[in-house]
Amino acid sequence: MRACYPACPKVAMGVVRLRRICLFLAYLLTIAALLSPGTALAALEVTDDAGNTVTLEAPAERVVALAPHIVEMLYAVEAGERLVGVLQGSDYPEAAKQVSRVGSYRGIALEAIMAREPDLVVTWRSGTPRSVVERLKALGVTVYESEPRRLDDVADDLRDLGRLTGHSETARRAAGAFELRLAASRQTLSETPRVFYQLGHNPLTTLGDGHIITQAIRHCGGKPLFADRSVLVPEIGREALIEARPEVILSAAPSDDWQRAWQGQDWLPAVRDGHLYTLDPDPISRPGPRLVEGIEQVCQALERASQSP
Repeated sequence: MRACYPACPKVAMGVVRLRRICLFLAYLLTIAALLSPGTALAALEVTDDAGNTVTLEAPAERVVALAPHIVEMLYAVEAGERLVGVLQGSDYPEAAKQVSRVGSYRGIALEAIMAREPDLVVTWRSGTPRSVVERLKALGVTVYESEPRRLDDVADDLRDLGRLTGHSETARRAAGAFELRLAASRQTLSETPRVFYQLGHNPLTTLGDGHIITQAIRHCGGKPLFADRSVLVPEIGREALIEARPEVILSAAPSDDWQRAWQGQDWLPAVRDGHLYTLDPDPISRPGPRLVEGIEQVCQALERASQSP
């Protein structure tokens, strides 16, 4: 066996140093490659509520939101500063009132949207005209279609919008908080009340099974009447309502004035027992982060009705 002379340890240490230098040089080369202009970063990719794959090469810097609930979601994930265009009626939070308007429910100005030079437009699938959506896509604008139909969809949309705007971590927290509060609000009543949700009075309309408010009534332990209708907003005849015998009537309105129209109709259990409840319009009508506040109002109303003698 060959003896190890004093020079052997020095050689071994030199090899270790050489390896460290090589690793450090490789690290620097990797960083330089990532920072070079020609290097492609990983694309951001999500699936929207219409089932479309939405892809961005980088987080959106200029966003147009075509529904108030979408505006609220973007602020909830701390991407409100990216908004460059919204619709009339986008009034929450307060900062949203200062964002440029590109239209209203009466009409959306495509030219106004394009003038804002958006790299992402978030539309409302059941509210934004299809002609506008298709034209935006034809012009090469990236479009995300939002349409929460289940209560859990709100959290999913929050995560998607957070990812597309570079706020994934904030969105994860916002979505988690929504889910926790939603789970805490779920209730089961000793008896399931028959609930009529009044959308319009003349003609009398309600919401079908595909609407998120119908899901909220079930979530709170109630049975939504006329949920089996094939349309989203069915018109209900007085005879059908009398036959359904609602035990609770709910409506979203700024005041209780709508309840006056039911006075004297004591053949309906809800009217006879005084179980007509007014909900705050915006939280229950906008499928955004404040929806859980509206759901809590529904649950409280049904609980009060169930405890009434």
